[in-house]
Amino acid sequence: MKTFKLVSLNILEKSGEELVSKDIDFFDALIIDREEIEGARWLIEAFIPKKHYDFFNQKLEAEQELVTQVRITKESNPKATILANVRAVNEIEDHMNVILIGNMINREREQVEETLQDLIEAGYQGVSLLNKFKEKNQENLF
Repeated sequence: MKTFKLVSLNILEKSGEELVSKDIDFFDALIIDREEIEGARWLIEAFIPKKHYDFFNQKLEAEQELVTQVRITKESNPKATILANVRAVNEIEDHMNVILIGNMINREREQVEETLQDLIEAGYQGVSLLNKFKEKNQENLF
């Protein structure tokens, strides 16, 4: 296993016809590459403000897959995209932690677009998800 410091965490969501990037502020966060695990191998744990509790708890209860973008180690690194599910939401006094587990989307742009297209065809989002994803992440993704 390899552990890295997380420096940014965003969730991409559809809002009407727009694709919105929801910034998740945090006090501390890490990401673990669970190399020996087949399937969902990336684990994200973030200690965050309690204001995000309802958002993550709803995703947990709905077992909804999230398109997350993370920046690992330093701000100058490119964002990585991970399809993840919320596995735990825990209140800790006036704060909370959230645990996400998922798979990193291959860094080849065409494969990213194919994966998102598959999500659209599976009913996760509308066609605008793919178009806005391409538009907003043209330079930021990989």
